[in-house]
Amino acid sequence: MNALLDQLNALPPGDAVFDLDNTLLVGDIGESTLRRLIHRLPPRVASQLGTTNRWAAYEALAARDWCGAGDVAAQALAGLSPAEVSAIATEVLDSGDVRLNPHTVELARRISQRHRVWILTGSAELLGKVAGARMGIDRVIGLRLREVEGRLSDELLPPCTCGEGKVLATRQLISERPVFAIGDSPTDLPVLRLATISRTLGKIAGREFPALET
Repeated sequence: MNALLDQLNALPPGDAVFDLDNTLLVGDIGESTLRRLIHRLPPRVASQLGTTNRWAAYEALAARDWCGAGDVAAQALAGLSPAEVSAIATEVLDSGDVRLNPHTVELARRISQRHRVWILTGSAELLGKVAGARMGIDRVIGLRLREVEGRLSDELLPPCTCGEGKVLATRQLISERPVFAIGDSPTDLPVLRLATISRTLGKIAGREFPALET
């Protein structure tokens, strides 16, 4: 980690982009939330997953279209208030179903001494904000649902924050070229290619970009 920090400290102050699920977190907060909501899904999500084995249907969708599965997990929050979503996210973290990754959280803390640290997640932004608060990260961009009369609808607002959408979101909301990016899955590769320095974890550890040394 020290060698990476030396590289980053040699750069002018900029923006560092961290993926959330399976990067800053051990586990996926969007999926863990969906598990808690699987029996009370809003109509659009229920129609996509069917009525027999909804979790199996979700896993099948994730296997063929990870970004589409992320949309479904976010849309499962429709009908809830932002406060109710925050309460579910708090329960997920308190239960230990998903927990902070101490290595990447410490990396974010140390990078923040010179650069602005962002969470850029394919999970719902409201979930990311609860997790980010526990890490001391208040810049969070994720999937957003239109709010109507204090309740979330199932309408996703642009920009998308998965795959190539992470590049668009970064350029629109963060910077043209971050100094650093880190992620764990193939859907993170587009934004990793955008950054000056990138590191990898999980499914893409050591592929195309170096794996994070812990």
